[in-house]
Amino acid sequence: MRKERLNWRRTTCGLLLCAAAVLANVCGCQKPMHFPEHSLDAAAGAAGAAAAYDVNGDGRADFFVFADSTGRITRLGYDPSATGKPQQIVELDKLPPAGRQHLVIILDGFGYEVIKRYYDAGGLRMFYPPSRVIAPYPTLTDLAIEDLLGYVPCRGFEAKYYDRKRGEIVGGSWAYLAGKNQPYDRLLDYRAGMLWDAIGYLHPKQVFGKEVNDLVRTVDRDKDRPELLAYMVSSAGIGTIYGAAGQEEALKVVDRLVYQLIWSSHGTIEVTLTADHGHSYTPSTLIPLDKYLKSKGWRVTDRPQGDKDVAYVRFGLETYACFGCHRPAELAADLAACPGVTVASYADGESVVVLTADGRAVIRKKGDRYSYEASKGDPLKLKDILATLTPDAKGFYDDRQVFQAAGMAEYPDPLERLWRAHFSVAQNIPDVIISLEDKYYSGATTFSGAVKIASTHGGLNRSNSTTFLMSTVGPLPPLMRSADVPVRMTALLGRPWPAKTPR
Repeated sequence: MRKERLNWRRTTCGLLLCAAAVLANVCGCQKPMHFPEHSLDAAAGAAGAAAAYDVNGDGRADFFVFADSTGRITRLGYDPSATGKPQQIVELDKLPPAGRQHLVIILDGFGYEVIKRYYDAGGLRMFYPPSRVIAPYPTLTDLAIEDLLGYVPCRGFEAKYYDRKRGEIVGGSWAYLAGKNQPYDRLLDYRAGMLWDAIGYLHPKQVFGKEVNDLVRTVDRDKDRPELLAYMVSSAGIGTIYGAAGQEEALKVVDRLVYQLIWSSHGTIEVTLTADHGHSYTPSTLIPLDKYLKSKGWRVTDRPQGDKDVAYVRFGLETYACFGCHRPAELAADLAACPGVTVASYADGESVVVLTADGRAVIRKKGDRYSYEASKGDPLKLKDILATLTPDAKGFYDDRQVFQAAGMAEYPDPLERLWRAHFSVAQNIPDVIISLEDKYYSGATTFSGAVKIASTHGGLNRSNSTTFLMSTVGPLPPLMRSADVPVRMTALLGRPWPAKTPR
């Protein structure tokens, strides 16, 4: 532990030096993203356009956008001579698919409701309406992006995890910086260097500006590439520190970015925008699980050996926690009774046992069907939803029917997500997983004092679990799982997605 703290101090010093460089240089460097923030409404009204912009900076409108009856931008108007009326019209829906570039932007940690509210207010209107996407549980970046891109499972839930074969906690900050738990990085065309992740939690708005400018440069440099995948990590810090209000400000920047890319390409670039998971949008404090576990007779250690030893994994500041131990049923029962814990779960043979302070249920799987047997209470608040469905003779429900019925429940799609959490979502699965009330987070104490937590993620509930997907290419189904996205995007594009092969 002493060595880990020393390494953290050294890392922190290095990051602070980098952060100083960010503050000194990022704002002063060339900024390729230059699209105007505001429409010239008088010029737009005179031309019958939804908005008009002075892109070349001479004080007169030279770019117009026109919307259909739904408010989606479907036509672009160019007026290089600033006559007040577009001299060239581009019909976006009539452009041939051949030769168009597809840019995919993955934001970190944006909930569906924030996006929907921004869209309903008139933002992101280059896109078709946003779809709801349910992230895997726990709602963490690595797991979610692996699902989004249909790639290989991560080693653990995070870069620090319980290795059951070795019987100890492994990984940490250095594993994170080395990208050892992020195989999806091999698919990305743009991702800021790993050191920017930590700086992005200290100065997220500045780093977000850097990422936006970097992305414009990437698109300009790789105009001949049919598809580009980009991940914007600093939006995680914006959500964590500034909550929904900060995210809405970031969306204004994304909106300008998309307008600039489509303006400069004359509509030949198509954009898909998504995020990895939702957010709690609730200020939270560190849950005192150490103290609670000790009060129940558990000994917290990195290498559990005795029956009352528990490996408590603490890394990111999140609304979930996971553990390695030799008595998962006993540990889960104790944790379910802890104030601030909403759901505790563990694997029992081929079943998943779900516990709350006053409830118990068992999830079983048979093929593509699930059963939910609640012997006490209704831990997942699912009984009324399942009552609208018809099980088979053995009490198992069709997975897709459960998903559609429970996709917007308090705990969305809980049977599939809890099953995967304990059997397949990562290579190394902990013994016990808990979801927390949004007002609490678990994580490394070395991180917890670095930033004020206005919002975070990780838990099973709807706000943590529900994110979005939207595209300028066409409409998508209103409700999907993250793991559905590759299939849905393949159908939308008419070719395999993602198109990129791993580096």
